[in-house]
Amino acid sequence: MPERTCVGCRGKAEQADLVRIVVVDGRFAVDARRRLGGRGAYLHPGCVARARKTRAVQRALRAGAGEPAQLAEVLEALEAPEQARSLGQNGT
Repeated sequence: MPERTCVGCRGKAEQADLVRIVVVDGRFAVDARRRLGGRGAYLHPGCVARARKTRAVQRALRAGAGEPAQLAEVLEALEAPEQARSLGQNGT
């Protein structure tokens, strides 16, 4: 399994253990299937608060475009335990 770096804690983990966030048509989205094109930011579900505080997702995606409020909605959804578990482990 490929290894990726979490933008929140900068730790390395297997791709299946991380959630991928991308920008699609100017909007942030969770790429649960890991199939969307373009630059992606990988994140442990437990590192959302740290990534939000340091703006790590925006930096990793080089996302000057994209609504910060909309990214906040995506990150809040990841912080919900059942949502994060299904996104991080499902991969389908």
